[in-house]
Amino acid sequence: MRVLVTGGTGFLGCRVIPRLAQHDLLCISRHPERLPNIPSVNVVASNLATDRDWVTKVAKFRPEWCLHLAWEGLPDYSFERCRSNLDTSLRLLDVLAQSGLKRIVVAGTCWEYGVASGQVTEDQGPIDVDLFAATKASLLNVLSSVARSAGFEYQWGRIFFVYGPGQRSTSLLPSLRRAYVSGVNPDIRTPETLQDFIHVDDVAAGLVSLVSSDAPSGVFNVGSGHPTSVAQVANITADYYNKPRPFKDISDGSGFWASTEKIMSATGWCPRISIDEGIASTLEVLDGR
Repeated sequence: MRVLVTGGTGFLGCRVIPRLAQHDLLCISRHPERLPNIPSVNVVASNLATDRDWVTKVAKFRPEWCLHLAWEGLPDYSFERCRSNLDTSLRLLDVLAQSGLKRIVVAGTCWEYGVASGQVTEDQGPIDVDLFAATKASLLNVLSSVARSAGFEYQWGRIFFVYGPGQRSTSLLPSLRRAYVSGVNPDIRTPETLQDFIHVDDVAAGLVSLVSSDAPSGVFNVGSGHPTSVAQVANITADYYNKPRPFKDISDGSGFWASTEKIMSATGWCPRISIDEGIASTLEVLDGR
C-alpha cells in the first residue's frame, strides 16, 4: 500500500513507521533527519502548516492509507496553537479528499471525554472538555463529514495516557526517575488519581491495526483497559530503584479508563505490555542501559 504519515518524528510516529516498513511510505516532516532509517520511507521536507510543496507531492503519491499523527507544539494548549493545528489538519483533509484515499487514521485524545469517571465507551458524551479536546472534537466532526463526501473510511484513535521511551521529560515517569535518582521524594499532588496508562509500542500497534483493517468508520479507544493510580506508578518506580514506597496502595481513587472491546473486536489488537513491564523497560532506556 501507499501510506502517508504525518508526525513521523514524534513520540508516536517514530514507533509507527517501522511497523509499516513493508509498505511504500511518504512522510511529511520538518526534520527528516530524525525519521527512522528505513529504505521504504520517502520524505517530503516540508512544514504542513506553512509550506505548499507537499500538496503537489501528496497528490502525485496518491496515498491509499494515511496516518495523521502530527500536532505541533505540545504541551502548548493555547488557543493560537490549537487553531493553527486545526487549520493545518483541515488543509490536509482537503488535499486527501481529492487524492483517492481509502482510509485514514487520526490521533485523537482521551481528554475528549472531559471530566469522566469509570470506564468510558466510544459513544459516551463529553463533560466539560478543555480547549485542546474541543479542538480535537471539532476536527473529528469535520473528518466525518469529509470522509462521507469523498468516500473514504476513517478511524479516530482516542489515545489514553501513553508513556514510554521518548516521552517528554516533564511527564510522570521521567519526573519520578529524576526524584529517585537524586535521592528526593517525588512531588505527587494527586496520588489517588486513576488513569489508563498504555505503553507507546502498544499504541503504535493499535493505530497500525486500525489503518490495516477493514473496520468501519468511527471512534476507537486505544488504551490498556485498566485503571492504574498515580501512586501505583510511583511505587513501581520506587521498587525499580530499591527506594521506599512513597504511598500505601490506594484502591478508592477516581479517574477514567478505556473500554477496549470495540477496537479488539474490529482489529484483533490488544495491549500486550503490562504496567510493570512497561515501566521497567522505559526506565532502562532512561538510565541508558
